[in-house]
Amino acid sequence: MAHPAGRDGHGHQRSPGVTPELSHGSRLDPWMASYAQRTVGMNASEIRALFAVASRPEVVSLAGGMPYLSALPMDTVAAAVAQMLATQGLTALQYGSGQGDPTLREQILEVMALEGISAHPDDIVVTTGSQQALNLVTRIFIDPGDVVLA
Repeated sequence: MAHPAGRDGHGHQRSPGVTPELSHGSRLDPWMASYAQRTVGMNASEIRALFAVASRPEVVSLAGGMPYLSALPMDTVAAAVAQMLATQGLTALQYGSGQGDPTLREQILEVMALEGISAHPDDIVVTTGSQQALNLVTRIFIDPGDVVLA
């Protein structure tokens, strides 16, 4: 089927230098012509590249989200998960409060009290990981245009 010059089968403008056979997709992604125009020029994320390197068996990555699973005592983890499911399964398999488990927040307050810090459970937020914590902190304390030194 013939298409107007410079346009693909969906009416999108072809990128200069892209051959007609690639304007409908590529060997890796035959659906490229179906994507929104704003996706033109998007590349794989740096995180994806990091995970590709960190997943190699010879690499022990300390990056977020890449624990060294071979070092975990799997029998102990399995027993803990089995006990958690047996005692709290209906709660544990659901989304919880955005502030974290109330019992854990109370236990954190106990540790804080040992350090002379007084707080209320509503003052405590337990995050699912470091990335969520960093996101929350920067959204709370940093405005667009602020200079951040690392």
